[in-house]
Amino acid sequence: MLQSIRERAQGVFAWLIVGLITIPFALFGINSYLGGGSESVAAVVNGDDISQRDFENGYRDFRQNLRQRLGENYRPEMIDEAELRQEVLQVMIRNRLLVQKSQSLGLRVGDDQVKQVIKSLPSFQVGGSFNQEAFERGVRLQGLTPSGFFEEVRLGLVSEQLSKAVVGSEFTTPSELDSLVRLRLQQREFEHVIIPAKTFLAEVTVSDDAVATYYAAHQNDYMAPERVKIQYIDLDVASIAKSLKADDEALLTYYNQNQSQYLSAEERRASHILIELEEGADAAAIQAAESAAQAVLERIKQGEDFAALAKALSKDPGSAEEGGDLGYFEAGVMEPAFDEAVFSLAVDEVSDLVRTPFGFHIIKLTEVREPKGKSFEEARPEIEQAYLKSEAERLFYEYAERLGNISYEEPDSLQPAADALGVQIKESDWISREGGEGILAAPKVVGAAFSEDVMVSGNNSEAIELSAEHVLVLRVIDHEEAAIRPLDEVKSEIQDQLRVKLAIEKADKRGAELAARLAQGERLESLAAELGVSAQPLKQINRDEQAVSAELVKHLFGMGRPEAGKPVHDHLALSQGDLALLVLHKVTDGTLAQANDLGGDAALNDALQRSRGKSYFQHLQGNLRAAAEVTITAETDR
Repeated sequence: MLQSIRERAQGVFAWLIVGLITIPFALFGINSYLGGGSESVAAVVNGDDISQRDFENGYRDFRQNLRQRLGENYRPEMIDEAELRQEVLQVMIRNRLLVQKSQSLGLRVGDDQVKQVIKSLPSFQVGGSFNQEAFERGVRLQGLTPSGFFEEVRLGLVSEQLSKAVVGSEFTTPSELDSLVRLRLQQREFEHVIIPAKTFLAEVTVSDDAVATYYAAHQNDYMAPERVKIQYIDLDVASIAKSLKADDEALLTYYNQNQSQYLSAEERRASHILIELEEGADAAAIQAAESAAQAVLERIKQGEDFAALAKALSKDPGSAEEGGDLGYFEAGVMEPAFDEAVFSLAVDEVSDLVRTPFGFHIIKLTEVREPKGKSFEEARPEIEQAYLKSEAERLFYEYAERLGNISYEEPDSLQPAADALGVQIKESDWISREGGEGILAAPKVVGAAFSEDVMVSGNNSEAIELSAEHVLVLRVIDHEEAAIRPLDEVKSEIQDQLRVKLAIEKADKRGAELAARLAQGERLESLAAELGVSAQPLKQINRDEQAVSAELVKHLFGMGRPEAGKPVHDHLALSQGDLALLVLHKVTDGTLAQANDLGGDAALNDALQRSRGKSYFQHLQGNLRAAAEVTITAETDR
């Protein structure tokens, strides 16, 4: 049931989220750079396959990246899965084209740079430092070996080199920089008068005939949208948890079953030296690797420094430079043979050779961190909260399944489901296709309410998954078709619109007359007194002025430049019906000496170059895509 809910996910606002996230070089999809094999493909780019597996991994990683970036603002119901999958695939295609172009240009990246990037990835860090266990686990989750992942990162960095090369190739001339500063830091000195809209509104009247004529010509502007009223049942974990209680016996049982959450496990810190062995290596290769590892072990036994040997000989790109240090980890997180060896050693003891799928290891235990934690009484508030949440989650999935089943089996009413689950049926106000308030604004809810099966056939909806812990079932109880609102209902609205329109026209006409009088020599102060308003004093503003309306600032910076002693006069009918009379006295251009206000010459020059470089890089991507032979399979739409 819940899987079918998930597969029906829709959302018209997904691109408000997607548009905020830049992913062309994100490492979430970097394994898409390597394709091949006989498995099904999602796309073929100039004869180079993007496998279906790589696409699904890239899409999964992007969703996780999206969830992490948005945190509590993550709204799965706002995401259109089909469109998002297509967008991710297009990004992977662009990445593949960039890799192909980079390779054709002979771009390369060295091992040291790749290691530094891997060590800097947050997903491989614990407490801000690279963690070998996190690295190995993350690589395994992608179905890769460390060396395979190493090469994929190298390819990603190669394509990033191309981006940097293009973006960094542009330059700016001194005259362009001068023009930017001159216009961006320009200041204008003016005085003005604001004549309020009420002055002109009082002079206009709107007849009933004018209202009727306008209504007849603009009826589509006064459509009452199609709307429905719904009944609904919604279930969420938080609400269920609030309705539950727990006794001491249940809490103590939960504590004993989950003691590791309140009492930390013993942690051990170890270093290792890895003599790498490729998967599927033959007997000769295994013998050679084992002999090499044994030789290193003998050197350690003879007193050579473990850390120095790790730096010189270990093939683990993550820990070698740290003297083989893997940091702290608990039992059960490493490969079984490795884990068993570490937890059998005494501090400063060195193991014999340990074989894992990665090769032969020599391990030294460096520290032991004893377990710490809280007693039952100390942890009781946390235990109660966790217990109630776990019970609510268990009941939620049971209730959600029953809600979906009963509402499907009894499609004419929500009452049987409400009775079976002991919950209340809620009822909405009118909802249009734009949505209601709160959870009723969710696109999935609106889509279900206006679907043919629910709105026309009168059935209960399927269970709608609003989040992983919140579902809702609804039915329509009233429906109104879209219709033109009657004239009597919108008459006052039209009158207000027409009055403002006429007032603006009258203000514009009056403004032209007054500006002409100013141009003939009358003073702004005397006109202001005549109009019963106050003239605003001389003021100097820049383009970022906040104390003056944006409309006025835009108009002022569009006025012609005054000659010495000859101010420029103008007027502006503002959108709310006010009239502004303007006297522009002086224009002062920005100078390079003021460039520090924008970050200095170097920052400005860099900003211009980057802006152009990014534009050229976008053109490069577009050209590569236009010239490419790309075939996309239908599997991306599933």
